[in-house]
Amino acid sequence: MEPKKEATDVIDFYAEHKMLVWIAAISLSIAGCLLYYMTFGPHTVSGKGIGPGTLVRRFGIREWISHWLMLLGFLTLAATGFMQVVPGTALSHLGPFHGWLGFIFFLIALITLLGWVPDALFKRYDWPWLLKMGGYFSHDPKPLAAGRFNAGQKIYYWSILLVLIGLLVSAVVMEHGSHSLAGRKGLFWCVHGLLGCLATIMVIGHGFLSIFVNPDSARVLRDGRVSKAYTDKHHSLWKAP
Repeated sequence: MEPKKEATDVIDFYAEHKMLVWIAAISLSIAGCLLYYMTFGPHTVSGKGIGPGTLVRRFGIREWISHWLMLLGFLTLAATGFMQVVPGTALSHLGPFHGWLGFIFFLIALITLLGWVPDALFKRYDWPWLLKMGGYFSHDPKPLAAGRFNAGQKIYYWSILLVLIGLLVSAVVMEHGSHSLAGRKGLFWCVHGLLGCLATIMVIGHGFLSIFVNPDSARVLRDGRVSKAYTDKHHSLWKAP
């Protein structure tokens, strides 16, 4: 089957089964996370004795604030986007709110992500990390070389940036249907929905790894700090400020 035909089939299927796609994607993502946790459990390194002297700053104040804004913004966008695919609901009033919030969210995310470009560039030491899958399928105490962001976080960074750009482009086409792409407005509605679904899956995985698999990193949401034991284990080449 030709790639173009396969893409068309996927879009056609989504157009007819939006609700099913969203429920299946979210359910399978959560099920996969639960299966992993039951099999491998958490990768805790800090222990219980965490005090001021054992903490390092992972994110600056601006990064910490933007992280929270992106989290809250994404949850709202995902909820309002999902509600619009529920059949039999009259929620057209959510469209403008979803659109304006999405544009503001994109600006905040873009400013934040651009600030992380130097840390998101791949280095030679990232390849061993990828070959061993970051140690997520073992409990080897030996740290893998990684900078401020490890190879997995870098892949997530570039992937989410591309998805956000795709969401913005598809949203602009949807809003300006009077142009040459007017006849394909329905197509871009489906593309936008599929990208939103993909972004939701990615954020579920990111949140699961950050909160449950690496509970030491979850503390960063409190004040931008994590334990030094965590950075020594997972970001051994990064010099914390």
